[in-house]
Amino acid sequence: MHKLAFIATSYIRKYDGVSVYSENLLQQLLYQIDNIKREIKLDIFVREDSYDLLKERIIIPKEINRYANINFISVSGKSYPTRLLKLTAMLYKRGKYDLVYMPNPMPVIFTPGKKMKTIHDFSFKIAPEYYSTFEKIYSDFLRKIAIKFDDAIGYISQSTKKDFERFYGITDKDKTFIYLPNGIPFKVQKQERPSKEDFEKKFTQKKLKILIVGRINRHKGFDRVLRFVKYLDSISKEDKQFENIQIHIVGKKTKETDELLNDYKPQNVQLNFPGFISDEELNVLYKTSHFCFFLSRNEGYGLPLVESLWLKTIPVLSNIPIFREIMEEDYPLFEDKNLEENIYKFIKNIFNEKDYREKIYNHIEKVVKKEKKGYEIAAKNLLNYIGYTRNEK
Repeated sequence: MHKLAFIATSYIRKYDGVSVYSENLLQQLLYQIDNIKREIKLDIFVREDSYDLLKERIIIPKEINRYANINFISVSGKSYPTRLLKLTAMLYKRGKYDLVYMPNPMPVIFTPGKKMKTIHDFSFKIAPEYYSTFEKIYSDFLRKIAIKFDDAIGYISQSTKKDFERFYGITDKDKTFIYLPNGIPFKVQKQERPSKEDFEKKFTQKKLKILIVGRINRHKGFDRVLRFVKYLDSISKEDKQFENIQIHIVGKKTKETDELLNDYKPQNVQLNFPGFISDEELNVLYKTSHFCFFLSRNEGYGLPLVESLWLKTIPVLSNIPIFREIMEEDYPLFEDKNLEENIYKFIKNIFNEKDYREKIYNHIEKVVKKEKKGYEIAAKNLLNYIGYTRNEK
């Protein structure tokens, strides 16, 4: 019998990017186990204060217990070091595993069996000015541990894999790399997608509605967003195509937010900060907005991007490696030079040229089809690594 430990002790109620990744990969692992139908023991280690939430959100296939032993195991401890010590002791107590898998980097060196961690990004290297000295040292330390001690390294994108070579000189010749991509979360896929007619209807309006989702700081490109807002506010005095311009900024304010805004009050643009909103309210904003801006300086993946694609909100993107990888060729990405003018030209072309709008729509549909398979690919690759595959007939 195969034996796999899935370490979800970084899964938290605030539901950050690692939590989304962990939950969706775990769900796909269960679906793939149910599909393969071979004996396996899967121990899922969850921090105590998130144990009930993860169990509630994960769907256990009805017939899976016929061939799989699935165990949710609570790891207590108020502090991170305490949980790590308890986790290590619990792992050894339960015997040897084919693999101890962690969906994010952790300072774990000793495990009863092979170990693998997924590395998501190298933002602390690419944009170090947005990280504290401690964050940079600790992030570097975690990656060096994975390189030195782990049997394999999971990576979520080709961009991440290239950055291993770029920053640490590590390639396939030095380490086993396993592709464990992100994808469109199952809770997003439960949402009904707007029809093409509803999509088209938005562009018959004299209104322009833009959505921004994410932390409000320079790293996420909010300074670039403000550059565009100021340009749009100025040009709207003469260009009367849009009688009503709304920009909704949904994200956590940071210490940089007030400094960036500097009491700015646009004259011809409505700038709205709704604060925390529910998933349902956010989905309404996606569906009713024409564009969603993602002008980050670096991203590991960009979950709001795939949410916008699913709900057919046209993304406006900075030219960074992960966006090039997700959107592939022939989709416009924007550099700092002439940013405002080029984005405004793109918006006008979408509104005024039906053929161009059709081209962008078809491109979005192609990307959605590809990204829907992300977590399925990750689960299959993880199970293949431990030799858990369908029996040959």
